[in-house]
Amino acid sequence: MAYATEQQLIDYLAPDPAPANAAKVLDRASHDIDGLLIGAVYDTDADGMPTDPKVQAALRKATLAQAEYLVSTGDLTGAQRQWRSVRLGDAEYTRATTGTEPGRIAPSALQALRVAGALNRWVVTW
Repeated sequence: MAYATEQQLIDYLAPDPAPANAAKVLDRASHDIDGLLIGAVYDTDADGMPTDPKVQAALRKATLAQAEYLVSTGDLTGAQRQWRSVRLGDAEYTRATTGTEPGRIAPSALQALRVAGALNRWVVTW
């Protein structure tokens, strides 16, 4: 269930070409966006898709931006985020940490737990 279509991704990335695995990229990007939506309240249809055009547009834009990021990094699984520092001769690259120790828990596993509601980031009171 992607929040954007392959044609929308083609249009968004133009003039750069869309990846051959555009459907997979959009599915991954939508899944990443789902992780940010935990606790969000909006009307959905029977398939879980938002019914409000403003919500649809926001999720489509966020998904396309995330898909572009995934295409540009070439890192659909999050595996490349597992390293902190790399040295190649005199050059050294260090990535920022994300709150979890790299290598301990796969980013996609954390994401799946968040989407399932097992890792709430907010306190909800009634």
